[in-house]
Amino acid sequence: MVHLSFSSSVTAPDDAAEFEEEEDPGVPEELPLRHTWIVWQQLASPGKSVPYEQSTKQIASMNSVEDFWPVFDRLPQPSDLLTRRMAEKTQEDGSHVVDALMIFRDGVLPQWEDAANSEGGHLQFHFKASVGAAQLDEYWNNLVLGTLGNTLEPAEMITGLRLVDKVTTGKGGVPSMVRMEVWFGSASDVQAVAALQKNVERCVATRTLEGRLGSIPKAELKHHKMTRHQ
Repeated sequence: MVHLSFSSSVTAPDDAAEFEEEEDPGVPEELPLRHTWIVWQQLASPGKSVPYEQSTKQIASMNSVEDFWPVFDRLPQPSDLLTRRMAEKTQEDGSHVVDALMIFRDGVLPQWEDAANSEGGHLQFHFKASVGAAQLDEYWNNLVLGTLGNTLEPAEMITGLRLVDKVTTGKGGVPSMVRMEVWFGSASDVQAVAALQKNVERCVATRTLEGRLGSIPKAELKHHKMTRHQ
């Protein structure tokens, strides 16, 4: 079984080659995304607690397919988190542990207090490491490609994604869990939220390189008015 992973230690480049389409001479030189997307980091606070908004920082922006791939290629895959924490190195004060990697629409802060998020919520998955490195990567990659490609409906509801590296450590110090979240802007339309949840679950379950649907995981629905940052 081949999964959509962009980690060479998980899926060999030759196995994922079928996912890359041959260049079409009729395709424009630049393929714009529907929205500009900002990549954020949430840094862990060593010792004393730091306000959430002070722990987040922008690290990249993407408004076209050409922007996306070089940026995404530099970001860790979920399988990487099973062996080490995400980290950011700076010249000023060394290395910082990263608690979460986030991709949000330009103009939307990755905070539930932001006006674009405050009336909405998020769908979250807790995936155990036992699911397998390749499968974890495919779950995340499906969500990212579906969201930025504007094919995950209702597309206009989605404000961002989070890959949370608050990994629970099991026996022998082995990481045991990764969390993925899909944020949306309004929870008032119950039917739209239900449709989004169904489509997110099916998107995650897609065996992209095999062209079929796998086992569908269940997402947990969280309303931002009833929760705080986790």
